[in-house]
Amino acid sequence: MNKKDLNGGELVLKISSLWHEQKRREILYLLALQKDKMGSLRKMLTQGHFSAILFQKEIKTVYDYFKCLLNDKELDDRLVINELRENSLRGMEEKEQVMGYLSKMESGMLNSYRSLHTYLDRDSETRRMIDAHLIRITEFYEILSSQEAVNNDRLRAV
Repeated sequence: MNKKDLNGGELVLKISSLWHEQKRREILYLLALQKDKMGSLRKMLTQGHFSAILFQKEIKTVYDYFKCLLNDKELDDRLVINELRENSLRGMEEKEQVMGYLSKMESGMLNSYRSLHTYLDRDSETRRMIDAHLIRITEFYEILSSQEAVNNDRLRAV
């Protein structure tokens, strides 16, 4: 970690935010799996769900390492869960809508991960973990984007 770049716990706040985004990602993939018309995408949605759970655990380990016991709170998912269960993917039944929503979510995840790079030394274990997450999330983003594009092309052809 590059200490000169840290400003009053910014890294801890970014890691906490990233953990909450992964919690959001976990729930969104689970909600998408509950939709009827996902068909051939179920395997990818399941992998997205499980990767979010795994990434949360790894991010929590990093958070616990960097947090200040006196100032930083424990990670809490109650607000994320309530917000998502009430608002997300509601009214979206078509595969294209769900894929578009998840694609935008993954794009935001990628930006959040990239923003951590300035805080981490290139050869640190945390940086390697963040880079591994980035690679996997990029794969999900590309699959979702290509599915969305294929489905939109089909709709235009009709």
